[in-house]
Amino acid sequence: MPRHTDTIAALATPSGESGIAVVRVSGEGALAALSRVLRTPAGRPFPDAWEHRRLYHGRFVAPDETPLDDVMAAVMRAPESYTGEDVVEVSCHGGGAVVARVLETLYAHDVRPAEPGEFTRWAFLNGKMDLIQAEAVADLIHARTEVQRSVAERQLRGALSERMGALATRMTEILAEIEANIDFIEEGIDAFDAPRALATIGHQLGEIDDLLGSAAFARPLRDGFRVVIAGPVNAGKSSLFNRLLGDGRAIVTDIPGTTRDVLRESISIDGIPFVIHDTAGLREAGSDRVEAIGIERARGAVLDADVIVFVVDGSEAPAPDVRRALGHLDAARALVVVNKSDLPPHADVTAMIDRPVIAVSAETGAGVDELKRALLATVRSETLARMARERVILNARLVSLLESVRGPLAELGRAVRDREALEILAARAREVLAYYEEATGRRYSDDLLDVIFSRFCIGK
Repeated sequence: MPRHTDTIAALATPSGESGIAVVRVSGEGALAALSRVLRTPAGRPFPDAWEHRRLYHGRFVAPDETPLDDVMAAVMRAPESYTGEDVVEVSCHGGGAVVARVLETLYAHDVRPAEPGEFTRWAFLNGKMDLIQAEAVADLIHARTEVQRSVAERQLRGALSERMGALATRMTEILAEIEANIDFIEEGIDAFDAPRALATIGHQLGEIDDLLGSAAFARPLRDGFRVVIAGPVNAGKSSLFNRLLGDGRAIVTDIPGTTRDVLRESISIDGIPFVIHDTAGLREAGSDRVEAIGIERARGAVLDADVIVFVVDGSEAPAPDVRRALGHLDAARALVVVNKSDLPPHADVTAMIDRPVIAVSAETGAGVDELKRALLATVRSETLARMARERVILNARLVSLLESVRGPLAELGRAVRDREALEILAARAREVLAYYEEATGRRYSDDLLDVIFSRFCIGK
């Protein structure tokens, strides 16, 4: 276990005004720092024998003993804490000035500011969790929907860690058997059980394929399905964007071409994450260079979309380019929305569309619930929710590792079938095992940890 001599502190709750803020302190000097800053309500020092899992009420004082705030301090002694070190969590009032003085005072007592993710980094290094679980902490923090939360919580509890740990354990057993038999070969004894090893390797290939089967769901589950609202100018795309979001994020006027760039906002529909993109109206931009750039970006967004919501003004005669655009839509991922249903319909609009449409009014909100249901159906939200309940969802790091290990694992199986030299089998088994151990963090580099924990917020 690495030795960590620093004592670190950071705000563990979001910055900004709040009723309560929590400042977390961890390290060998956490309890000594608490003795220097906490006084009883009567102003006397506390005894130094801080009790484990005890909540203390007192005055937080500056180095000159000036009272700064009335606080509650929770004490968790090593190793029974989040980080595996002595931890103190100070609950103070959540004003910015109070939090700043509390941190400044701690930093004056041999405590330094924590780096992003440093508390969880030391929880991993101290054996409180493996690397998969540490990544799940970040996923749980960033979860915006119930599906995201449930997946992250399952992985924090060790669902994926158990599967990866089992793969590593069985490969370790194969490697141990190979190495044990290398000496026997010199004596003319071949005791290596190749059929059993092949069965294990075959099972592991199936397990990896099963895990990778969820990779297609990883990106939309974590980042949201990309929904692009496209269509001609003045069809009400920005109004529909605002209606879906429930606020006035996009500027709406009766001037054609108001939207010049791609606006993006995240929403959750029945627990499924979506990222809604409002785009510039599709038309010839003429000499307006800024509008031309916006239109080009809109076309690029359409190409990358999981779902295209093509909006048509149902009250106006459609232009020829609208007819052409409708003809080029991908039926599997496009929804046609006829907007302005609160106005008298134009007969030509209905006549030109030969597919199901969703009639909405961005002005009144009519039909928007139907559009949301159509979005869920298009992305097969029930399938995603079931996958989230029944299978683990991998992050990009694990997907890359499993894709990389599949080839060496198959090569190990071929080498066993061909009865290659045991030294070669051992080398191939070690290569496979290295991938498994990197997945769980049994094997790691500082650079890898820097990359993983850089996405954490300060205070976690």
